[in-house]
Amino acid sequence: SLQDRLALHLYSVNGKLLASAPLDREVTAMCLTEDFVVLGTSGCTLEIRELHSLRVAVPPVPMRVPVRSVSVTKERSHVLVGLEDGKLIVVGAGQPAEV
Repeated sequence: SLQDRLALHLYSVNGKLLASAPLDREVTAMCLTEDFVVLGTSGCTLEIRELHSLRVAVPPVPMRVPVRSVSVTKERSHVLVGLEDGKLIVVGAGQPAEV
């Protein structure tokens, strides 16, 4: 099934596998920060994972339609989420406990 094939993998510059995480949905957008990987999915969710472990940092944020783009502001205070219907959603992003 599709779910058995979807995964996120993190490799070192030298090609060593550092972490893997199975995924429920296709990734349609991705953005990296120093500490996090921000994912948009075809399942209408925004996921924030710790970069080095790929563990989920906060519960997935539901969106009404599939995510097409994600970007983190320079100050890392907000995540900009572009949706398939053309809407732009701004999500506050403090430390994981505050999101």
